[in-house]
Amino acid sequence: LESSWDLLPPAVRSRLIAVNTPYGEPCCLRGDITLATLTYLASHYAPEERPLRICYSDRIYMKPAPPKRGVESFQIGAELLGWEGHGADVEMLSLLLSTLDASGLDRTVLVLGDATLLSRALLPVDSITAEKIASALSRGALPEYFALLEGENIPEFYRNILLQIPDLRGGAEILDEGEALWKEESPLSGLRSIVASLTDLGYGNRVIIDLSLARELAYYSGPIFDVYSPDSGRTLGGGGRYDRLLSSCGMEGQAMGFALDLEAMASLSRFRNGRPLLMAWYGKLSAKEALERAEEITAEGMSLEMSWAEGRETSLEAAKLRGFSAWTDLSTGTVYDLSGKENSPC
Repeated sequence: LESSWDLLPPAVRSRLIAVNTPYGEPCCLRGDITLATLTYLASHYAPEERPLRICYSDRIYMKPAPPKRGVESFQIGAELLGWEGHGADVEMLSLLLSTLDASGLDRTVLVLGDATLLSRALLPVDSITAEKIASALSRGALPEYFALLEGENIPEFYRNILLQIPDLRGGAEILDEGEALWKEESPLSGLRSIVASLTDLGYGNRVIIDLSLARELAYYSGPIFDVYSPDSGRTLGGGGRYDRLLSSCGMEGQAMGFALDLEAMASLSRFRNGRPLLMAWYGKLSAKEALERAEEITAEGMSLEMSWAEGRETSLEAAKLRGFSAWTDLSTGTVYDLSGKENSPC
């Protein structure tokens, strides 16, 4: 735990679940997969083997942040580590969006920002105060955020940028407003390039720019993002560039990754499984014959659940109570809908 503590963002540290080993050594349940991935790869792969690409799925354990209640969640994610140059950011964001599409979440939106903007605007501020300002912004605690700005002796140029950051949300035009705040080279040129590439790939209508999106200053160092579904007010996951963390683990170059909450994805996916439409009563047939007839039905694309109730009426009532759309007697092929109206044989 001591070897990893300084590498973890404060927001993660505060939610770790501390335990002890059988020998009394302090440790914690795994709350972050990225750090474990980096430390392993840094010690097992030579520089000439980079860039490295890895995907994962595993459980993490953290003190819940509202509205969550449980300490355990199942996370899937991907990381691209140790590259130099352009293109990898777009590769990872494209992978993220295509993964969501393949999971039945093709209405999700990507809220995209850049940690560089806030980091540069806070250059004249001492590191402790800068972290407090970034934390207030990330939590949406705007009264606290503005109070911190007023209480610090910040040069007017940077203060003006910091005061306007919370309002910089919207479409691609927000990038123009953000760039106009800087008299010298804007820190948003990389983000503009990413948005243009995502638009070329057909994802432009699913990208929202939020320049007030904030992360831990010592952890993230470039594009950052969250994923939302229009059917839920909470994030499905997110990620970003974390070159500084990569350097802290002894690897040079750039790093980009994302993580998604698998349970949240499953609950919102259009592919989520409902109750089978049909309950199939075995009709006093032998198990072999009943299952063969059931297989003929499922081969036509119909999902069903077998009923081995002794009585016909008992099985039919159970189908109604449990919300099935239809019920069938496999011995006769007769089908009933939930209102009890008899239809033609199967």
